[in-house]
Amino acid sequence: MKKVTFLLCLYSIGFLFTISSCENRKTQEKKEAKTNTDTSAKQSKPNVLLIVVDDLGYSDLSPFGGEIRTPNIQRLADNGLIVQQCYTTPLCAPSRAMFMSGMDNHISGIGAMPPFQAANQYMQPGYEGYLNDRVMTLPEVLRENGYHTYMSGKWHLGHEEGRRPFEEGFERSFSFLGGGASHFSNSFALGPEEVIHTVYYDDSVQVKKLPDDFYSSNYYADKMIQYITEQKDDRPFFGYLAFTAPHDPLHVPDEWMDKYKGAYDKGYDHIRQVRMDNMKKLGLIPKDLPINPGSGEYKKWNELSAQEKRVEARRMELYAAMLEIMDLDIGRVLEALQKEGKLENTMIILIGDNGANPKDPSFYKTDMKPFDNSLDNMGKPNSFVSLQGAWAEVTATPYSYFKTTTGEGGVRVPLIISGQGVTIKGVEATNKILGTDIMPTLLEIAGAKRPDTYKKNKLAAMTGTSFNRLLSDKGNTVRDENAGYGIESLENKAYYKGDWKIRFLMPPFGKGRDWQLFNVKEDPREKQDLARQKPEKLQELLGGWNEYSQKVGYIPYHGGRAYTVLGPENFFKAKLDSTNKALIEKASLELQRGGE
Repeated sequence: MKKVTFLLCLYSIGFLFTISSCENRKTQEKKEAKTNTDTSAKQSKPNVLLIVVDDLGYSDLSPFGGEIRTPNIQRLADNGLIVQQCYTTPLCAPSRAMFMSGMDNHISGIGAMPPFQAANQYMQPGYEGYLNDRVMTLPEVLRENGYHTYMSGKWHLGHEEGRRPFEEGFERSFSFLGGGASHFSNSFALGPEEVIHTVYYDDSVQVKKLPDDFYSSNYYADKMIQYITEQKDDRPFFGYLAFTAPHDPLHVPDEWMDKYKGAYDKGYDHIRQVRMDNMKKLGLIPKDLPINPGSGEYKKWNELSAQEKRVEARRMELYAAMLEIMDLDIGRVLEALQKEGKLENTMIILIGDNGANPKDPSFYKTDMKPFDNSLDNMGKPNSFVSLQGAWAEVTATPYSYFKTTTGEGGVRVPLIISGQGVTIKGVEATNKILGTDIMPTLLEIAGAKRPDTYKKNKLAAMTGTSFNRLLSDKGNTVRDENAGYGIESLENKAYYKGDWKIRFLMPPFGKGRDWQLFNVKEDPREKQDLARQKPEKLQELLGGWNEYSQKVGYIPYHGGRAYTVLGPENFFKAKLDSTNKALIEKASLELQRGGE
């Protein structure tokens, strides 16, 4: 009897244990299912790597016809979409404001690139010189929607307290606040007006001394790799890799000094022809398009002395080396993503901010005495040389002009979209994509919605249009052909509608008073001004420009530079206080008395 009772007890315990085990297993399965669902949900949102190249010529990169070695960028293009018609502004900060806000730069705060605001524009809505309170930045929205947000590189959208990257949505950041500087650890400013924002931050801590082996492109890539590899969870990330290369000064490490030696000894027209031939093979331009002879503002190659040719060739050798270094650094970031198992689920967007820079260092009011710009020293840390106009025109092949202008070479930029979500490959030549389209596209891809208010401020509407559907549907139209759009920076203006464009150029490249009319489909080089032949079309587009300028709050330049009127100390207060109001009113009165 005792034995039977004992066996019954054992049976009962076993039965209960079995039930308990089943329940535990069901609970565990539910937990695992939930975890898998959560992880799947997180992983269903792609990582995003946005790469911005500074002052990049349209035809520099190999996917766009360039002779410069850029194999990693080529790999992105081979596995993605090349957008043939992408437009930004002709200057760095306004373009980057487009990328980070999804709205026209005149709305977001960079109506004029600081410190070039006119006296009448100073601290007016849209001309604050930083991303204003009408903006919720791309990283802010993505971070609110579960993304990690990382930045490494150039900001140029505000150095003031509350306007720096670590305060504008980036969880981790190594940021350069200004427009340009030495690419080495000596970090000299481009000029006296640049000093105040020639500053680096490591997250929220100002960097007092850069590492001795600092070189901008290498270090920016190192920091992005650090952020990616240190991430321990499965949440998606947004990475903003914003190079300062190949912005002047042209600098390369010693081992890169002669990597392109002799490559440019045949001069401007030879490289133009090489690029034209390549672009025709790639289907980027019509096969019968003639070479662009340039503006005529600069000496031809055969008009240069032997010494001038050596100096000019050296400029381009250094510029090319800077781009190849940047390409290798992009390759290192891609390799890190591959090792982390994240590359397959990452969308990569590479874009230029504007055309190549035609200016020499005198543009920045730089004291050149400390620099050694001899031929043998060009490219070293104590040199300050730039690409200048003749080569800048070549880099824009086949288009006209360069940075600062609204010629196609100033505002039409390379755009490559590759990786997760991009199923259409090849050249997209139909749709026009704007810099403002980046943010709404990425928000749609991430399933993220931007609120109407943020930090108690009412947000302005984004002016960009998502091109997400274009990435998987070749026949998709991003915006209506008759939907015009405008571009303006420092009174250089353009307005596009369909195949037509009007252009207004300030001296020395234009008269500063006449609008020109071009059919950019038939005449992409902008060589035939049709303003007199087609006055009705000119008036139609001028009406579009006026409507655009009123809509975005464009303020015409008047009263001289605010920096000159106010002086550095008052200007950089970034406040329209009683002192600054009085100084601006005085300048305006003096201008009126002068009869201008």
